[in-house]
Amino acid sequence: MRGFFAKKNIVLMLALLVFTLLTISAASGKYNFTAVKRILMGVVKPIESVLTGMSEAVLKAGRMVGLAASNYEENEELKKEIANLKKANIDSIEIWAENQRLRELLGFKQSQNRYILLPARVVGFNPSGLAGNIIIDKGEKDYVTRDMVVITADGLVGSVAEVYRNSARVQLILHPQTAVGGIVQRPLSRVAGIVSGNASTPDTPDLINLARDADVQDGDVILTSGFGGIYPKGLIIGTVQKVVNAEGGLLKYAVIYPAVNFSRLEEVMVITNVTHFDTTQPLSNQKAGG
Repeated sequence: MRGFFAKKNIVLMLALLVFTLLTISAASGKYNFTAVKRILMGVVKPIESVLTGMSEAVLKAGRMVGLAASNYEENEELKKEIANLKKANIDSIEIWAENQRLRELLGFKQSQNRYILLPARVVGFNPSGLAGNIIIDKGEKDYVTRDMVVITADGLVGSVAEVYRNSARVQLILHPQTAVGGIVQRPLSRVAGIVSGNASTPDTPDLINLARDADVQDGDVILTSGFGGIYPKGLIIGTVQKVVNAEGGLLKYAVIYPAVNFSRLEEVMVITNVTHFDTTQPLSNQKAGG
């Protein structure tokens, strides 16, 4: 490009020199003005055409660059608008899902007259990293105390293990150290045992301490028995998934599919005061199942 402009400069200088010489010659009378004009036009015209073409090309290139810049800015604006719309759509879906869950909890709370229920949001897992624990956003300031029972509309979640000012740690029924009195709902059975988490199967607790001839079958619904003084009677724990005979002993245990979906646990309710027990009906009218 630089060589191109250098050549143009040389041509312009030669044209200027010829113009000067011809002008002097015309002034001295050697050539008439018409001849000089004709010669000058013949020399300058091609240069003018070249320069005109160059200027038009430069202007055209400038317009193209400007248009490209404008298109780029428009594309960036469109990208931002699309991103904002996507975020707004995600937020709307999240709000709708939360409203659905809260509406179900509210309806369940209003249908229960046995307990005073405090809604709470699950805000995380235990900082120590132990399995079978969640953190809720209610604590001492909300009059939450240790051993308060935690439930959802589906069934039993666990109990409060530690209380802080603005939060509390809930130990789930999936925790290996949990011990909940459980009983088979089926009238012809009413076999009782202890429900505890199993470290080898962290998603399914077991109903343990069952005699080998105990009447427990696949599909049996397990409720809290009310034994032990912490968990009131009639809370749904889950459904028997299978019955396993313990090796080398006279006992067996039942694997329970929890009524609560712990992998999707976002809101819970804390039973802050038990007003009375209804021993004939479980807490939830929904049938537990897997």
